[in-house]
Amino acid sequence: MGGIGFSELLLLALIALFVVGPRRLPEAARTIGRWTRQARRAWDGLKSEFDAEMDRDHNRRILEAEQTGSDPASSASADAKGSNEHRTDAD
Repeated sequence: MGGIGFSELLLLALIALFVVGPRRLPEAARTIGRWTRQARRAWDGLKSEFDAEMDRDHNRRILEAEQTGSDPASSASADAKGSNEHRTDAD
């Protein structure tokens, strides 16, 4: 559950009860649940878009390697080394 144990969850529930009050607590819980779902959907969408882009890039490299007659694994590892060098230069 993200590193939150039962005692921490209970403490958060008690604090929420005191801050929000017993009458508005269910409404606040629904709102927080809605925000959590929206954040998860956004994260899942971003993750799937990133994965699809990586797949397209990988497939493009394979096709280019087949057209030039080189080994796709060696060109992919060469590209990865080049991107790692670029990252260290940017830092």
